[in-house]
Amino acid sequence: MPQSRLLVEKKREALHGALLALGDQVELALRQSLDALREQDVDLARAIVAGDAAVNQQRRLLEQEALLVLAAYQPAGLDLRIIGASMELVAELERIGDYAADIARLLLRYAEPGFPAALVAPIIEMGATAVGMFCDAMVAYGRYGGDAVMARAVATRDDVVDALEGELLAAIAAAIREDPAQAAAGLALSRVAHLYERVADRATNIAERVVYIATGETPDLD
Repeated sequence: MPQSRLLVEKKREALHGALLALGDQVELALRQSLDALREQDVDLARAIVAGDAAVNQQRRLLEQEALLVLAAYQPAGLDLRIIGASMELVAELERIGDYAADIARLLLRYAEPGFPAALVAPIIEMGATAVGMFCDAMVAYGRYGGDAVMARAVATRDDVVDALEGELLAAIAAAIREDPAQAAAGLALSRVAHLYERVADRATNIAERVVYIATGETPDLD
């Protein structure tokens, strides 16, 4: 095997592993955001916000590495798809990490008197569904060459998250009508719901990139 080809494979695998590791960081932040909401845990919320800087820094490093590999080795075929898609994937991961931090910031802002438990419970359900989509999209990416079938299955769950968000917004509106004093907390929770909906959208974007890696096709799964 030519030396240049060997180097491309090593760089590709290094990028692949680093991206999966970044995905693990983002998954942890998302799961922590659910725990922080469930328990109204401000200390955990602060830890999520503090950890976001590391995700942002890793994004910059991985983007630079991918650009260097593309410029120096000019990969082709599957190598090109994996390395080229990594720049888009790392951007998606960084944005999802931002959503987890934004949810934590909202929790900190409304720590007193806290969010109504009756409205938090459906958000946890919705958020868990979105996080599950993200995790499965990353599993599909982690399989060699990408798992297009699993990726497409991830995208089909986006409608479930959208429906849950609609139900939740209706419940928030009803709670505010019943008790206008809950307006500020209700609006903050509607923002939290939207952030989890964006997690699901970004998970769908990742699924699209996985299908591209596996097949060379660029589908619209949204």
